[in-house]
Amino acid sequence: MEITGKGVVVTGAGSGIGRGIALALAQAGAGGVIVADVQQEKAEGVAAEIRALGVKAAGCRCDVSRAESVEALADFAWQSLGHVEILCNNAGVVTTGPGFDTTEQDLRWQFEVNVFGVFFGCKSFGQRFLNSGEKAWICNTGSHHSVGTPSVGLPTYVATKHAVLGFTDAFRLEYGSRIGFSILCPGIVNTNAWDAGRNRPGELGGPIQGNPQNQAALQAYGLSPEFVGQLVAQGIEREEFFIWTHPFTLELIEKRYREGRDSIQRQWPDGPLPVHKRTPSRV
Repeated sequence: MEITGKGVVVTGAGSGIGRGIALALAQAGAGGVIVADVQQEKAEGVAAEIRALGVKAAGCRCDVSRAESVEALADFAWQSLGHVEILCNNAGVVTTGPGFDTTEQDLRWQFEVNVFGVFFGCKSFGQRFLNSGEKAWICNTGSHHSVGTPSVGLPTYVATKHAVLGFTDAFRLEYGSRIGFSILCPGIVNTNAWDAGRNRPGELGGPIQGNPQNQAALQAYGLSPEFVGQLVAQGIEREEFFIWTHPFTLELIEKRYREGRDSIQRQWPDGPLPVHKRTPSRV
């Protein structure tokens, strides 16, 4: 997918991976970038960085968990740029802790942002992409958790990132002849995700403070968001479906494959049954 001259929208782009993606696409030749974030001032700050590169940019406040907010973002993007061909659904949140301690508010907040937000973005922009008839691309931010569970204490986050992969793959099957799709599956990246709870809305429990230990881990072991942004730009240009940041994710993929293969071989040692025998008889 050619990036040069394209109109770009990135959600959750006021910091972290979203900022890295927005900057990388601008550096790759995008004609204009809309920086969307739930914090208007952060969106405006990144838009200013992009304009300093000589690329048209504007900030827009968007709460991706609200369909009407995403629809307003799409309207703003087309009004500001005149055309949009690339959407990066990147906004995401996380809470940590033992699985059975997860509250309903924790659950709803993460699903509303991480899953509903991706769906609303794909739907609002995807319908416009189909109507335009121009080649377009959607990149959704998943996680290495989308294909495995490499750590404990993140049950709801892991579930949401599996859902992002499911949506992206299903949309590729349904619309892939007219819209390109990618899923970014990052490992540890040095972002403010550890403190995402600072923006949690009141109806879902209000702001919560992140764990400084998680911040220390991200800073010590995380990749730079700018590098991840470059990987996304490269992945879109190469029209990759999966965009990986850490090669060790292969171990998670192989583990899932082996477990599935071995269980099928144990349960069906003689292979598939003939069609007329596939319905179990009742005694």
